[in-house]
Amino acid sequence: MYKPPCAHACRASITNPLNCSTSSDERMGITWKVEKSPEPECYATNDAFLQTLAYCMYSHCQMVPNSTLQRYWEMNVAGSEKDQPLPKEAYQQALQSIGFKPTITTNVSTVLRSASLVSEELYDLNWRTLTVFEKAEATHERYGLVLLLTGAIIPIGLSFARFIPVPTRLQTSFEAYVVTPPLIGHRHKVPLFNTFNMPTRGQALFIAYLIIINVVLCASGFNSADPSAWYTSNRVEILTYVSNRAGILSFANIPLLVLYSSRNNILLWLTNWSHSTFLLLHRWIAVICVIEACLHSAIYLQIYSAQGEHSSESKLAYWYWGIIATLAMVIIIPGSMLQVRQRFYEFFLAWHVIFFLLAMVGCCLHIYYRYNFQWGYENWIYIALAVWGFERGMRILRFARHGIRTAHVAIVDDEYIKLEIPGIAAEGDVYLYFPTLTWRVWENHPFSVMTDISCDGDTGSSSTIIATDKGRLPVSWTEKGENMDKMSLTEISNTPCQRGLVFYIRTQSGITKYLRGTKSKFPVLVESSYHPVALSRSNASDMTNIIAIAGGVGVTALAPILMRHEGWHRLFWAVRSKPLVDSVVVSLGAERFDRLNAVTFQNSRMDISRILREEVSKCAGTEVAVIVSGPSRMADEVRLVVARLMRENPAVKLTLLEESFSW
Repeated sequence: MYKPPCAHACRASITNPLNCSTSSDERMGITWKVEKSPEPECYATNDAFLQTLAYCMYSHCQMVPNSTLQRYWEMNVAGSEKDQPLPKEAYQQALQSIGFKPTITTNVSTVLRSASLVSEELYDLNWRTLTVFEKAEATHERYGLVLLLTGAIIPIGLSFARFIPVPTRLQTSFEAYVVTPPLIGHRHKVPLFNTFNMPTRGQALFIAYLIIINVVLCASGFNSADPSAWYTSNRVEILTYVSNRAGILSFANIPLLVLYSSRNNILLWLTNWSHSTFLLLHRWIAVICVIEACLHSAIYLQIYSAQGEHSSESKLAYWYWGIIATLAMVIIIPGSMLQVRQRFYEFFLAWHVIFFLLAMVGCCLHIYYRYNFQWGYENWIYIALAVWGFERGMRILRFARHGIRTAHVAIVDDEYIKLEIPGIAAEGDVYLYFPTLTWRVWENHPFSVMTDISCDGDTGSSSTIIATDKGRLPVSWTEKGENMDKMSLTEISNTPCQRGLVFYIRTQSGITKYLRGTKSKFPVLVESSYHPVALSRSNASDMTNIIAIAGGVGVTALAPILMRHEGWHRLFWAVRSKPLVDSVVVSLGAERFDRLNAVTFQNSRMDISRILREEVSKCAGTEVAVIVSGPSRMADEVRLVVARLMRENPAVKLTLLEESFSW
């Protein structure tokens, strides 16, 4: 901002009225007009001002190269605007044109008529004010970088820490007590008071870091010029620095919260953290960001009101665009409450995007009208918009490569439908767009790929036998031919098949209700593929055994993982709908369904606690991954049971993976 500070201090110390030429003719000569607040053209041409400034710079900037002083001379003598006029002569020319050593110290209240000395007391005051202010601003930006970089680097570091060889007992105990359980109570996926989700202890630790680092950085590292040429008191000076710090930290948090919310998030590629975890962090960062923006605005409102300047400042463009930006950020919060996201998701999404973009426009214009983009404050907004633009661009590329496909819908029962998209390959999670079902052509929703429609030798006619619980706890797997109740689910006909995707969808009140309409096929855009965290970690080299717990269509997320897994695994599937089971077996084929090693619960409740306890007890001394995909209550119950088993069986390397989509 103020490099070199000696030159800027000289310039700030010369505030005299100047004689500026306004007109000239042959008879009247030159007419001079005294200007108390001279225009840039006057500064650029007034000999007394140029000579006084040149001599001050010569006296106080002897250690600064002449090239640096000349660059300052061209950029700042007439002012700091981009289109300012150049001085009529160079720095050295102005210095040489003095012709004598000035001896008179200028009085800032009198017209400057010749080269003069600058008051040393005034120079020192301005030098101290400028250097302290610039140091404060540099500290603001440095602390902003700390927020942004640590918010991105710490998740990567914590993820890679899992590769550090640690004794199994110690690692399991750490997971059991520090990472896996909810912070308070027994709920994590089930919202408290239908308002917010309780973070896990591991998530809470990182959230606590984000809160603490923001508070610490917002409240430390301040120094006063004592006294300052700009502020009426030390209190006002420090308050101004605090307000500026809060504004910069709010800006620095914006790229981070955009990054956390993105499904094309580089942190998802580099870490083992789930998208639902980043969405939770996104919401906490958003609240912190809004609080800091409000703090920035409120402090300046108090300062200008106390000084009686609010009425004049509030009419300036920078002021009301700052207010627009702050209000836009505040308004996003109530429209993002869980109740709104669940009941009016499309409204929430549109509300979110519109007011986010309005806030970004407001921030940019606030900076432009206040500083004309001179100091780089706008770079934080550019970073956020770049992350947001990358996210949207990647979405377009992901669905554009597949083109427009045709989706075929088959009704499974009153609750579930089967959706097939031939001629495309994908795995993991995809986002589907149904542009002809509603006027909201941009609307998209996530679904897990159950399987691809492919012929892998599973075309022969066969009968799939699956155990159905008649009692309470069918814990152990029953092979074909054993004496227990069984049911023949379907006969797979020997028919040709083609490449494609299969989804099972539970229809609800949103766009999925239109899928049960009269049309059996319609256009669809497929944005793929997004690999769930369990899919990237559940391979033979990472974990030996897998215990999978599924509820309803949650099986669609687990089936591909289990079919890919080469070690021991078992699926426990709670499902009320027999037609859904039949249809899943038809889609997978008998042989591939057998690979799931599945136990289904149709007519009774699945006792998750006993199942996990008995299955884990058989795996002492091995690695076991428990993967759950199902309703929120099921996921929370599995989490609590696994945490308890971690504490009771520290010799078993037990890992919990949760496959779910978050609101």
